[in-house]
Amino acid sequence: SRTLKHAESLLGFKLFDRVKQRLVPTREADLLFSEAVDVQAALERFRTLARNLGRNPDDVLRVGFLPSLGVGLAPKVVSKLPKHWEGFKVEIFTHHYDMLLRRLRALDLDLAVAFSIVETPGINSTTVGTMNLTYLETDDPDKPVDPSPIHLRDIDMKTFVGLEKESPVGTFLRHAFDQEGMPYEPRISVHTYSVAAACVSQGVGCAIVDEFSARFTRGVRLRPLVPKLQFTITALTSENRPVSNAEDMFIKILKSACQELHSSG
Repeated sequence: SRTLKHAESLLGFKLFDRVKQRLVPTREADLLFSEAVDVQAALERFRTLARNLGRNPDDVLRVGFLPSLGVGLAPKVVSKLPKHWEGFKVEIFTHHYDMLLRRLRALDLDLAVAFSIVETPGINSTTVGTMNLTYLETDDPDKPVDPSPIHLRDIDMKTFVGLEKESPVGTFLRHAFDQEGMPYEPRISVHTYSVAAACVSQGVGCAIVDEFSARFTRGVRLRPLVPKLQFTITALTSENRPVSNAEDMFIKILKSACQELHSSG
């Protein structure tokens, strides 16, 4: 109570009103609290950055993958790690794009693997491979297999499981459909390729997913898309520090793994 009065005296206005024997924050207090949340978050980022700057960078490599790339690409990369890395620790994380960038900026990740969506200030990008998008439908034993390509304009939106319009990949798909004169209006919207692929495997409908997620999903059939839709896979690092030898080696392994997975498709 004394602390509260002292704070109100310094500020020059009330922070709480007493209503029915309860303290209710004033409008001014609510505004200050919303700002305090941002200040607290910034302080926590500062603490994380300071902690990470002081760690030993040579004992562990922390790599973040998009969830879809974490399914097929991450295990392939780990299987190709050189034998002299046996005493070296590698930590693999899966995050959505915004979280990958946030952790890179805080030096809470050494490296991130994502799609080349937009250029981002403070982040270096190295191309490591490409990835095709593919059409996915439920594997129905009573329906003959059709390996022919399917055109975007022939996809039935009433059974389509799409990526959220607001997501970077959803925006990319919406633009692709717009160019074909088709409104991008999925019946069901999800946030990740893996969820879209899982929905198809359960007979929910059809989807467009990355070839890695498609290849590791059972109970589905793949068909090529017309026009061809392709993403560039990139390794992301922070501009605030140089790339270590371990990170450079990991990027080379990424390129090799992407090439093998792409050629085997």
